[in-house]
Amino acid sequence: MNDLTISAGHRFRLRTDIMLLAAAFFAEAIVFYVHVTRDVAPYYPPNFDQLTYYLITYDLIDAFHLRGFGAFVGELLQPANATGTTFDLQGALLSLIGGKNRTTLLSINLLYLLILQLVFFLVIRSRIERAAFAWIGIALLMSLATLFNSAGGVYDYRIDFSALSLYGIWICLIVWSGAFRHTGRTLVTSLICVWLIYARFFTIIYVGGVFGGLLVYNLYGIWRAASTNDSAVAIRRARNVVLSGAIIAAICLPRLYLSRDAIYAYYMVGHVLGEEKFIRAHEMGLYSVTDHLFYYPKSLLKHVGVLTFLMAGALAGSSMWIDRLSVTELSERLHRFRQEFVALGLAVLIPIVVLTVNVSKSPVVGGIVVVPIVLAMILFGAAAWPRGGILQRDASWKVKLPAIVMTIALVAFAAKGLSSRSLAPRADLERISLLAQTIATYAKDNDLSRLTMSMDRVVDYQNIGTPRLYSIESLHRDLDIEPRFGHGAYGIFATSREDALRLFADSDVIVLTDPVTDRAYPYPMNTKIREYWDELWQWTKQNRVLIFSTDIFGIPYRVFARSFPDKPQAGGAPTSNTKPH
Repeated sequence: MNDLTISAGHRFRLRTDIMLLAAAFFAEAIVFYVHVTRDVAPYYPPNFDQLTYYLITYDLIDAFHLRGFGAFVGELLQPANATGTTFDLQGALLSLIGGKNRTTLLSINLLYLLILQLVFFLVIRSRIERAAFAWIGIALLMSLATLFNSAGGVYDYRIDFSALSLYGIWICLIVWSGAFRHTGRTLVTSLICVWLIYARFFTIIYVGGVFGGLLVYNLYGIWRAASTNDSAVAIRRARNVVLSGAIIAAICLPRLYLSRDAIYAYYMVGHVLGEEKFIRAHEMGLYSVTDHLFYYPKSLLKHVGVLTFLMAGALAGSSMWIDRLSVTELSERLHRFRQEFVALGLAVLIPIVVLTVNVSKSPVVGGIVVVPIVLAMILFGAAAWPRGGILQRDASWKVKLPAIVMTIALVAFAAKGLSSRSLAPRADLERISLLAQTIATYAKDNDLSRLTMSMDRVVDYQNIGTPRLYSIESLHRDLDIEPRFGHGAYGIFATSREDALRLFADSDVIVLTDPVTDRAYPYPMNTKIREYWDELWQWTKQNRVLIFSTDIFGIPYRVFARSFPDKPQAGGAPTSNTKPH
């Protein structure tokens, strides 16, 4: 009867926790959609990568309407994919429910965030057997600074946030499996890892490093085992690591082989053999070995954030102070989770080392390790939790403490999730939209389904993608824009005068700014173009028609277009010196 009573009570508490968790998820969803509707969807998507992902997803949606689900299968096996193969597919699938719009596509990040939190909560609750720690863990996750980073955060449509979430889910399941102690749970962990690698191919290096480290650690454990039981457990863990690795390799390596040429061109040429890596490093202000060594540790502090460190530090510090723990006593308590700590340490260390070796640095990719860090914080807190004092004697603290930290986390989540401080001034955002509208409308009014385009500056808010995105979303027509000057090989790299003039002559639309203002980025293009910008300006004024002029971020933007005598010019488009109201 006592067992039945305990089981019924446990089920009741679990149902209560799930209901409260659902309420927290509902609040997060409200914050997400309010901000997306008000500040994200109406304007251009900042940062180059997510613009590309939006356009690829829209193309996939159109392909689905033409060819059916065969288009999705083709995308899954697309050999041209160098970074991953499921992100665009997931966005396209969501569009079948929510429609072809940015709000629907961005919802994939919200879904990943909620699934991550659910898995994190259930794993901690199961592994530590205290719901209070599960709630504290959710609070730490919600307070992470990386959630609302302008690049790679929950409002950024690119693979980084889904990779962060999937990597976190995979690490949670490793903890759930007892660091590969349970064979059945290991199989589930393997399937999630396959999904992670298909989402972002590069993570197979992280996975391989974690598996290799755990295998070595358990082989060492077999050799140094103090008892037959310890040896048997280490053998089982080593066997499960090998089993999981074999399953993942069997499913993932053929897919990676299919994209071998694209992967080589993107990573080997772009990140190892080519010169672009040095340009990207200088863009981040990295010049010395010390700069490179400390870039990702510093970046990691920003991804975790001050609030998360303060809450975790306060809880850990108070726990150790209440019991007056010595280093020896703390070490003994932490020994309970030694396998998990090794796995979490590898899950953090391997990506940071791999990323540091790469000369080209990114402010986004280091965030992938934040979930293992939070997991380590929770396991540390569980091990150091007071065995005496008020926190142990007063049972109400089991409710008070999680309630306090969850309240802080919810307030912080809402404040950061609704904040517009990181956004550009609204007037500039509206001018960017007008510029894209002008080009897209010019193509529509002249019955052009394809045009060529050049511009004299590399910025994320004005390139071939922004007018095409506007054409798809607002005019509901596809527009094929072929890049000329200012894109690809003629983008950040220095271009000769002869090539520049040739590319301008082959352009239907030309966007000109000026040769000096805001060209501090260390792109060779910004230095080279000053030598012949005046010639580009004179040629364009003589051979193209000015159809729009405005200032964006204090930079003059003038749009010139090829004249079609028998067709009206961009009906309704703003004319020279017209600015948005």
